[in-house]
Parts: sequence; structure tokens; C-alpha cells
Amino acid sequence: MKRRALLIAVLPATGWAAEANLAQAVRERLQQPEWLRGEFTQTKKVPGFAKPLVSTGNFVAARGRGVLWRTLKPFASELRLTQNEIRATQGGQTAMKLDASREPAVRLINTLMFALLNGDVGGLAELFELSGSTKGPAWQLALTPKPGPLQQVLKKVELEGDGFVRRIQLFEANGDESLIQLTQPRTDGAAEPGLFQ
Repeated sequence: MKRRALLIAVLPATGWAAEANLAQAVRERLQQPEWLRGEFTQTKKVPGFAKPLVSTGNFVAARGRGVLWRTLKPFASELRLTQNEIRATQGGQTAMKLDASREPAVRLINTLMFALLNGDVGGLAELFELSGSTKGPAWQLALTPKPGPLQQVLKKVELEGDGFVRRIQLFEANGDESLIQLTQPRTDGAAEPGLFQ
């Protein structure tokens, strides 16, 4: 009986240590710039639709400020996430606005988006169970949501990269799948100082 109790106590600690080692190994490979810009191609598969939906555009992730996701094709739109709100605009008009003071999920979504784009392994480890591997400069992570509200939205997330996150695959709870490929990463400073004000 004592031996079984000891085994149960040791196994979670061993799993936690392996997860911490993996997180550290990925963190060492990733750049952590204050500003990250790049291009994206997003391919979304929706059950019941024969063809995937493909969109392209660019993004800006600014540490401590927010994320700007600009879709250029097939339709121009912007999604701006800050600590206090999520705002979607189309044709210069606000299509949707969520305030963090009324919608607690806003902070969670912002944290998740920034962590995914910037490879913030510490932020991801707070929300997900991590597994994966590293080989040379490359790494892969599989993220399973920890018990909580995120499980209602996501089943799993897969990430791949090197010095930057290059690929994000989202498996949603409703059956949708999104593959986001990130290219041309740049770490230049804020060309648009009022971007997140």
C-alpha cells in the first residue's frame, strides 16, 4: 500500500519535471522580441464544407500591449486584442467590440493569442498540458487545455518552430480545424506607436 502511494506521488512530479524541461528547451530556442511582425496564411476546415476557407494577411504582436491581426484576402478586416478589449473592424467600421470589464474571457483570449504568436511557453504552460520534442534548432509542442473554460473551445493545439513560431494548428471543440502558417518574422520596433492605444 505504501509503495503504491509513493508511486502515485512520484509520477506526477516526474511528469511535471519533463514538462518543465521541455518548456525550458523550447524557450531557449525562441527569440522573445518586444515587437514581432509577420505574414500569415490561415486555412480553416469547417465540417460540412468541401473546400477549406483560406485567408492571408499580416500581424503585429507587442509584448504587454496586444495583438493586431490584419486579414487582407479574401476580405480586408482587422482584429485588435488588448488587455482591455477585443475589437473587430471591417471597412473602417467596428463590427464587434468586447470589453474585458464585462467579458472576463477577453483577457484569456489576449493571453492565448500573444502566447501562441510569440511562443510564450510560460504563458502557454499556465493554460495547457505540454508535450513535444526538440531537434537541433527546431521544436514541436502539443498543447492540451487544462480543465476550465478553454476546454469548451479547444481540443488541442499543435505548434512548430525554431527561433520563431512557424506553424499553429488549432483543433476546436466544435470540429473546426485551423492551420496558421507564419512567415517573414521581423522584430523591428514600433512603426505605429499608437497601434494599441
